[in-house]
Order: sequence, then C-alpha cells, then structure tokens
Amino acid sequence: MRKKERFIKLDKEKVQEIAAIKNVSIVTVYGALKFQTQSPLAMLIRMWALNNGGKLFEEVDNPYETVERI
Repeated sequence: MRKKERFIKLDKEKVQEIAAIKNVSIVTVYGALKFQTQSPLAMLIRMWALNNGGKLFEEVDNPYETVERI
C-alpha cells in the first residue's frame, strides 16, 4: 500500500512571508507544506498556512470504485 499524498497550497507571497517571519528558507517552508518534515517548526508553519488562506489537499480512495467490472 502506497503512502497517500497530501499538501497545503499557499500563495507564493504568503510562503515568502512565513519564511521571513520564521527566519527560514523558502525551501524549508515548502518542505513543511508538502509534509516532508514533522518537526515542531514544520507543524507551526502548516498551522500558520492553514489559518492564513492555505488549502489542504489530501489524496483519498475512490469511493466509486467497483469491486466487480460490469
């Protein structure tokens, strides 16, 4: 079973704003938004992003997939 993908979509300007506020690189912010890191800083970045216009996208199983082919 493969890992389901999820990420937070956020405007480039907001990404730059987070990087400036937390004094980290833009790469660090994008890594947190792609859930590549699980540090307290990454969780803080995700929380800030979601509370400032970011949208969470998560891959889900297809609820319409049939077991039998018709």
